[in-house]
Amino acid sequence: MPEVTNSLVSSIQMWSQSVTCSLEDSKQKKTIYALDGIRALTCLGVVSFHLNLRAYIAHVWSPFLDNFGAMISSLALIGETGVLLFFLLSGFLLFLPYAKAMLFDSDWPSWQRFYIRRIFRIFPGYYVALFLMLLYLSPEYLRAANWDKLFLFLTFRMDFPATYQQLNAPFWTLAIEVQFYLVLPLIAWLIGRLVRGGSLRLRMCKLSFCLALLWMWGFITRYWGFKLADTHQLDTIIPHEFAQMLRPYIFGTVGKFFESFAIGMSVCMLYIYLHSAPNAANLKGRISRFCPLILGAGLVLLFAVNIWHYYVIYMIHLSFHFLDPYQNFMESYRDIVMQDGFSFAYGFILFAVLHGSRWLQRPLEWAPLRWIGFISFSLYMWHDPFVIYFFYMLLPKFQNMGWNVTAQYTVYVLWVDVTTIPLAFTLYRWVELPGMRLGEKLCKLIERTPQKIKIAPIAEPAAVEDVPAVLSGSSSTKNVV
Repeated sequence: MPEVTNSLVSSIQMWSQSVTCSLEDSKQKKTIYALDGIRALTCLGVVSFHLNLRAYIAHVWSPFLDNFGAMISSLALIGETGVLLFFLLSGFLLFLPYAKAMLFDSDWPSWQRFYIRRIFRIFPGYYVALFLMLLYLSPEYLRAANWDKLFLFLTFRMDFPATYQQLNAPFWTLAIEVQFYLVLPLIAWLIGRLVRGGSLRLRMCKLSFCLALLWMWGFITRYWGFKLADTHQLDTIIPHEFAQMLRPYIFGTVGKFFESFAIGMSVCMLYIYLHSAPNAANLKGRISRFCPLILGAGLVLLFAVNIWHYYVIYMIHLSFHFLDPYQNFMESYRDIVMQDGFSFAYGFILFAVLHGSRWLQRPLEWAPLRWIGFISFSLYMWHDPFVIYFFYMLLPKFQNMGWNVTAQYTVYVLWVDVTTIPLAFTLYRWVELPGMRLGEKLCKLIERTPQKIKIAPIAEPAAVEDVPAVLSGSSSTKNVV
């Protein structure tokens, strides 16, 4: 009997390894395996948010409305904030080579290689999804009257007011991701001009200052977009008509989320320092002991801000009555402050996972969870159309048959699982993965021997995942929502 058990376990392990190998990109690269798990949980959180929100609207799910019960119910909608974690992951992953070059004088990353990889990571999966959704779900966008909106979809400007959350709700976050990709090499070059030179401590101070400025830019433009853009208070500084023309490019509809990207880049800076600095081993060990507390602080902050979010957005006057005295403040500043609260919470959590003990990372490295991380880009893009289809086409049939809400919800979840997960696997395997491999081939064709910068040998940083964090299904956002 033990031999049979061992043989079964061995077979399962071999099958698991073969599945993982078939999903991983073929190029040699170091990988932070835990980030695949984080990406998977983030994507599943976004999926659960859309599931539960539409279930709430259709009265398939009824949350508890009292103070304590509402706190528990709010967790069913916390997945909406996963979009911000996707942005943090993109900031962290894509800034890694730049941070190492700034702090330790390694080779400066090639901008050609960067853009080719991003293009072939995002474009194939997105354009296939866009074409199929236009063809089968919203053919009206193919008519001449809507070509202006179609052009926005084709050029990744789905966060503009004219197309925000149209055709497919998660698409707007892809626009944020791609726009960040466009400016990141320029931002990194400008920061590098200031940071490179001087002692390591001085470089850390200068890089911290630059990332703080990037965060401030995101905060200021968010405040301007929500509070000032529709007024004439700044007409003496910038004409109102000109400001409105710039608004889609500076702010979009809900902001460009540079605060979230900056927090991810700050976690990246600390990660590179702790893994590469010659004398950082002791500091890294001390920090590791405090990571459970850092993780706990991040989770507490996440839960607290989510209560604010839940109270203001979804069920105001129905729950959390102890917050009613603060209602005006919470409503006035939710769009300005709430996003930063979530981003800082996720920043603490990400830092704790990256630098904590193995028991923090091992659950996130579970193979099935990593598989979901690999396919998260397509899963992110495709789940909402199947959710909507269920509510319009299938739910009424189950209701007419007299099924109770528990049975309706169970079938609803199973429907989304058995449709979107196999589809995401298929698209990743036959669209996304070939696109990434083609991008690598093009990089090798145009690559020239880089000019080496002689530096003292330092410890290599732990694994780096070269994929978008979120919308790319992506390690991502693999990456984007």
